[in-house]
Amino acid sequence: MYLIPSEEDRLAVFTAAQLARRSLADGAKLNAPEATALICDEMHRAARRGVSADGVLAAGRGAVRREDLMDGITALVPEIRLEVLLDDGMRLVVLREPWGRP
Repeated sequence: MYLIPSEEDRLAVFTAAQLARRSLADGAKLNAPEATALICDEMHRAARRGVSADGVLAAGRGAVRREDLMDGITALVPEIRLEVLLDDGMRLVVLREPWGRP
């Protein structure tokens, strides 16, 4: 099966998000790549369901709780930039303070 680069990237995000979900199910806290992948996967899923850009950002913001993160992760990732396919085409969305305000 041939995948274009953006499809390969999406598959990598999904795989990392599944690992993050498994870590959470095992009671482990998430590191930065796991947490970021989980947020990105939820944002992609929201876009695929046809929600607005604001809905995509809301899905990302609600994907990971602060208490599920290893210490120091909130300072490492102040924002997440992601291209998602919305009804009006590909758009760059920027999720600032993905873990919420302290």
